[in-house]
Amino acid sequence: MLPDYQEIEYYDVLILGAGPAGATCALRLRDSGLKVLLLDKAVFPRDKICGDAVGGRSMKVLAGICPEAAEDIRALPEKTSSRRTRMDFGLKRSFEISWVLEAYCCRRVDFDNALLEGVKKYAPEISIREGFLVNSLEKTDQAYVVGNKTSAQYFKTRMLVACDGSQSFVAKTLNGSKIRLKDHAAAVRTYYSNVKGMEAERTEIFMLPQFAPGYLWVFPITDKISNVGFGMLSDSISRKKVNLKTQLQAFIQASPELRERFAGSEQLGKLEGFGLALGSHRPRMSGDHFLLAGDAASLVDPLSGDGISNAIISGREAADTVREAFAQQRFDAAFLQRYEKNLFRIIGAEMRRNTLIMRILTNAPALVKIGAWVLGFRWAQWVVRRVL
Repeated sequence: MLPDYQEIEYYDVLILGAGPAGATCALRLRDSGLKVLLLDKAVFPRDKICGDAVGGRSMKVLAGICPEAAEDIRALPEKTSSRRTRMDFGLKRSFEISWVLEAYCCRRVDFDNALLEGVKKYAPEISIREGFLVNSLEKTDQAYVVGNKTSAQYFKTRMLVACDGSQSFVAKTLNGSKIRLKDHAAAVRTYYSNVKGMEAERTEIFMLPQFAPGYLWVFPITDKISNVGFGMLSDSISRKKVNLKTQLQAFIQASPELRERFAGSEQLGKLEGFGLALGSHRPRMSGDHFLLAGDAASLVDPLSGDGISNAIISGREAADTVREAFAQQRFDAAFLQRYEKNLFRIIGAEMRRNTLIMRILTNAPALVKIGAWVLGFRWAQWVVRRVL
């Protein structure tokens, strides 16, 4: 039973989750004149199991919202620029894609912490509460009350922006969200030192027919340390009874090139797993007095597995919608649907295209080998570069 609502601290906006989506939303709301609270269950810096790739749109959007925060990320010491991605399918020829926008490989513990520090420095009017687990959510008249049952601390808000990850408490409570295996992926990752053949400003992705539709990545974090992982659609993992942890090592040993390059390398830390809520499924992302952003809204790219870029974009769009809602004093579901419309006007075409490609590769893995052979030709590489 909640205490008397009159005794609960009120905020115009409560952002749940201080990762890329939540921190971006908070930065976008600086100087808004709204009373904003940013909550997270962790105390930063905290790690986030991930491939550590910060896509080009991430920095572009951040720089437009808060140039100072973007500069702080550029100044992080342990990161590498990403200018090229090598695609290798186990044939004689591999190919590379060059990227135009500014992109990095950076540990999430560093990237996410830098973003939250940016909120503290450049949006000091935003209240921040770390180490606060939300496990209570109730709808009241014209508001939500969120809080922690153990500590009996609660907050009341007119606008709830849920950025609390792929296992979102808010999404489960308000949408009844459950994992859909065909729209969910799982992966494992660890760090290695001294992997041979790493090139500056180049990430690498490997696919082998016997491991399809899974793929292995090797992303350089520094000139000595690489993020190495293996991922696959959860539906395929379930059907094939795949053990991702054993698959990563089996993949390395099955590739003559990787076997040679990893010989003499050292694994740093344990192999850890994580889930990805893919954008191949579009759940309800808005309703009376609430919005979902980032992984809570299932916005991970279904082909690349990149969740940071769309999380940051959704954080910006959520903040803009919140501003409009308060300007017009409209917090109903019909009005807040503009958030989803605006968001998918930006990312919708790419999500639909990448979902189609992902479905084809999943349902017809033999096409991976055929596609790899075709991509050995320059005209095919030109087409891929134009599309991507």
